[in-house]
Amino acid sequence: MAIAASNPIKSSPALVVFAILCFAGVAFVANPAIFLCCLVTFFTLVILVWKNANPGILLFSVLVQWAQVFAFVVWMNDMGWDIDRISPHGAVAVVCSCLGLIVMGVVFHFGLKKIDLPSMEQLHQQAKRINERKVLIIYLFCTFFLSGAGLAFRGAGGFTQILMTFSSVKWVFFMVYAYVVWINKKNRFILVLIVLFEFVTSLYSFFSSFKDVTYFTILVAMTFVRSVNFKQIIYGLLVLTALLFFFMTWTAIKKDYRDFLNKGTKQQVVAVSRSAAFNKIGEKIGKLTWQDYQNVTGAFLYRVQYVFHLARTMDRVPEVLPHENGQVWWDNVSFVLMPRLLFPDKPIYEATIKTNKYTGFHYTGLKQGTSFSLGYFADGYVDFGYFGMFIPLVLLSLYILLIFRVLYRMKKINVVMRYAIINVALINFASFESDGLFLFGRLTLLFLVFWVLSKFFFARIQPWLYKPSR
Repeated sequence: MAIAASNPIKSSPALVVFAILCFAGVAFVANPAIFLCCLVTFFTLVILVWKNANPGILLFSVLVQWAQVFAFVVWMNDMGWDIDRISPHGAVAVVCSCLGLIVMGVVFHFGLKKIDLPSMEQLHQQAKRINERKVLIIYLFCTFFLSGAGLAFRGAGGFTQILMTFSSVKWVFFMVYAYVVWINKKNRFILVLIVLFEFVTSLYSFFSSFKDVTYFTILVAMTFVRSVNFKQIIYGLLVLTALLFFFMTWTAIKKDYRDFLNKGTKQQVVAVSRSAAFNKIGEKIGKLTWQDYQNVTGAFLYRVQYVFHLARTMDRVPEVLPHENGQVWWDNVSFVLMPRLLFPDKPIYEATIKTNKYTGFHYTGLKQGTSFSLGYFADGYVDFGYFGMFIPLVLLSLYILLIFRVLYRMKKINVVMRYAIINVALINFASFESDGLFLFGRLTLLFLVFWVLSKFFFARIQPWLYKPSR
């Protein structure tokens, strides 16, 4: 297959007008300088990372993390506070976060230039070779067998992580099916039903992982955006508004709903029937008022942002605690590279301990069924300070590009499936709050699992997935 280099997103009058309106709005908000810094970061990331007909995970991830950084600024503005009100390093933490995202965006920009991605037309040609009915069959099998097995063995120690990773294979076939039916312009109603099914059924769990289907659906849509026009901006804003409304609704009912699921035991379990759980959701939503949404806004913004942990870390390091000179990231990497199967005495990692140490907070930990991450940006700051913190960000970006490149160069696999594999393998990068150990560990585990699957499963099953040649 001839491969053509992917092009950046096309500029348009709509995008220019949208940018002008955004920058004009800076004059009417609190903390205008920091607000402006965030806007500049957003458009810089779009320019650097958005390419036509590519998996989209890199841009999606940096924009999700940008949104988490921006949420801190919106939180302060919503409270009517100066950006440094709750931490003298609030503004510095936001600026460092924005610069860090731009640094990673630059690495991705030049890295993507060296990867020959297909044109949109070539992507369409590859998609048309796949039998969507057979993909649907495999997706359904993975959904009802692998996912069920992952839940059944949730308490099986280190084996659980591997099994739960294999259960994520269903998202590969979900994305392949979505790519194919979207390109072929048929069976889109079935795709909508699948999205609704995944979304609704995910509510019947303690963590309610509706974020997964939301993320992967957005990633599929991003692949087909060639330029930005007024219609797309309006649709995008409507989707964003709907998602924000839903997430705020979820924030408002989440605590009471989880207490209902575990019957007040504070365990991360579901101890009620599916119908009872859904009835409880309906009951809680039915009682919400506009005042409830106003009251929950601050809590929602606090929950989304994780800049506060970085700011608090800057408050304490090096004034209270010294820089670690690389020890934090060394511990992150070495812990991951010690598999529990070979090191059965390896302790259970608890991110909250590190968070409490460097922030000075007193969060409860795993014994109370919760975990609070410091964030991988803060890991770098603790090790190397304001300037050195960008070194691990560059190295992490290069590692992510390595994973992207290795999985993309599996030439025996249809490029549509490779796109899906890359998106699923790197999905954990879309999280600003991720602890460095967790992020590196999940990226490594997913990379190894999907590399093995690509070699020994996807390549073998692909001929069966293809339509008969004419």
